[in-house]
Amino acid sequence: MTYQYAYGSESDIVYRRNRDLHDLVRDNSLLLKPQLNGIIVYRPYDWLETVLEGILEWEIPVQEESKVILPNGELERAPKRRLSLLVDQAFVKVHQIISPFEISVGRKNYEDERHWLYDTSLDIASVAVKAGPFRIEATAGREVYLDLDLAPNQRQPRDRIDTYILYADYRGIEDHRFAAYTIVRDDLLTEKQRRLLERKTRAQLIGVRALGRPSDSFNYWIEIAQLIGKDGPSVGGPVRGGTPTKRFAAHGYDVGATYRFPWIPFSPSITVSYAFGSGDESPNDRHNNQFRQSGLHTNETRFGGLSKFKIYGEALDPELSNIEIFTAGVGFRPFSNVFVDVVWHRYRLDEFAQSLSNSALTAEMNQVDPLRPRSKDVGSGLDLVIGFRRLFGLRRLGLDVRMGWFYPGQAFLRNQGDEEAPVIRRADQAMSVIAKFWW
Repeated sequence: MTYQYAYGSESDIVYRRNRDLHDLVRDNSLLLKPQLNGIIVYRPYDWLETVLEGILEWEIPVQEESKVILPNGELERAPKRRLSLLVDQAFVKVHQIISPFEISVGRKNYEDERHWLYDTSLDIASVAVKAGPFRIEATAGREVYLDLDLAPNQRQPRDRIDTYILYADYRGIEDHRFAAYTIVRDDLLTEKQRRLLERKTRAQLIGVRALGRPSDSFNYWIEIAQLIGKDGPSVGGPVRGGTPTKRFAAHGYDVGATYRFPWIPFSPSITVSYAFGSGDESPNDRHNNQFRQSGLHTNETRFGGLSKFKIYGEALDPELSNIEIFTAGVGFRPFSNVFVDVVWHRYRLDEFAQSLSNSALTAEMNQVDPLRPRSKDVGSGLDLVIGFRRLFGLRRLGLDVRMGWFYPGQAFLRNQGDEEAPVIRRADQAMSVIAKFWW
């Protein structure tokens, strides 16, 4: 087809309560995110494909504090909420005429099945080659090289991290996929920063994965990754002659499976998984053993139903870094157009720490020492995910409701008294609710 187009909406209502796990601090928020999107694909020749996709979105704060004092003492101000008209994809792809090669240039959306590696748009140049069941793609670019937000008084901050991806995929066995990859994130510095700092961050993620669905009843995933490279300081960090260069030497993995019982009423399913990201036991040595994901990820997928959700917990939503996560879930289909997932998570630190990397919460851990021994017990989470399709009989209309609760563990104990008269309290619960309308 020469032309193809589609349009729709993925509008959200997002509510978050108690990010700092303290009921007495006002930090709750409620945001409305109405959105429209559209995509046009134009193929003037068999060997040429052009894609343009735009998103019109407006974040409306119904409830949001203008400023919040975080538990670490920092002041967090509410971001400015404006109308956005973002070009999410705008690329040209050349293929067939240069077969088996394929070249793409422009802004392109990258996402993997579990959003464990990436779920973002990148301004890129890429070359892919396909030979039988093998496909290899090499990509270079940045998340934002050009400002493509077309709304008045709105701009996209330019990204300073160069990204290089090499991904090799094998599909020679039916219903199974195997892949190996490397993702390099090279944090650039200005010339002034280069003169002051001895080092910069160059994180390289190397991994293998297996994804399969050998039957309608069973699917599995295996993610294994190693983090190497140089861990540089942030801007304003140690200067020349200060802290020596640290080397990443970390690992992480995520394994799990879902089994369905379609012959039983309500078509139930069971999911079990275990994920681990190593921590850094000795922050003062020359190695950083704390695992990090790519920074391009969102950690969203589906289990037994049709709704995607945060696989490590809706309320906590941590990066797989210095943490182990055991997950168990059940799903069922009470009606032909309704899918339900109930998911439980158990969290534990790999090494003692005061905070979680890139978590949705701001609360700090292990703050009562030496009154109490430090703890690795982060807590547990419970998610309820309900997906509606063909809502009110309309074929295109759907609704996903994702509710998450986080129950803090011993690591989040806090002292509400003082050192002479300590009053140790368990941290308060946190909650998040996201309603996503599809059309």
